[in-house]
Amino acid sequence: MFFNYWFLFPIGVLIAFLVMSVGISGAALWVPVFLVWLHLDVAVSFWLGLVTMLFGFGSGVYRNWRDGTFDGPLVLRYSSFAVPAALAGGWIAPMLNDRLLVGGFAIFALGYALAILIGALRQLEDHAPIDGTAWARAMVGGLLTGMISFGVDVMTFPVISREPSAQARGRAVGSLTAIIFLTSLAASLVRLSPALLAEVGRRMPQLLSIVIWAVPAVVIGGQLGPRFARMMPSQRHMRLYFGAVLMFAGALTLMRAFAMGR
Repeated sequence: MFFNYWFLFPIGVLIAFLVMSVGISGAALWVPVFLVWLHLDVAVSFWLGLVTMLFGFGSGVYRNWRDGTFDGPLVLRYSSFAVPAALAGGWIAPMLNDRLLVGGFAIFALGYALAILIGALRQLEDHAPIDGTAWARAMVGGLLTGMISFGVDVMTFPVISREPSAQARGRAVGSLTAIIFLTSLAASLVRLSPALLAEVGRRMPQLLSIVIWAVPAVVIGGQLGPRFARMMPSQRHMRLYFGAVLMFAGALTLMRAFAMGR
């Protein structure tokens, strides 16, 4: 079984590199891999998506800390709203229908991908007002992360990128990386219900085989992504590529949601 999942290594490097370059949660791409490709249980897929990306973002947080490309007070202010909301979202998630969760994830991913593509093609910028911490965006993003494994990145990056302390190249992405890491950590911990622990225990050999390939991959990608983010004069082309990949992943996940109803 160990060698059955070798393909997760190159996929993991690519996913971590891509998401760390643009400051997006890796769960947005990992969940479709686990749900559609590996056919894992819904609850396990969302939880494993969070856990896998934590290693990549942990690596990225360390790289950004070494390079001084994140703002501590900024991270603390946004996380103080996002983390409690993520705990609430993770607590609510097991009460929701599996098909509703998967469908909600897919629709949110498709909508976000479309917004990325349109914004990149038109070179649009989000001019949403900043109210000091943009607490409403942080709370909604944290709630989404707890429920569907990503969302805090989507909701907070537009305002974080306009914070005065995040104007230096790579600093907005670096700060967002730390916020995503803390929010996702909270969501992954609160999702550890007795039912999920029982399912994880039942699938332990398979999950260990997956993690052994995926974790080193995301650690490597987590080191490469922040370097590339600092090298880019513009994120337009990276956002176009990411939007296209996310659109494809969202479409596959939506097909999976429809198939669950049969």
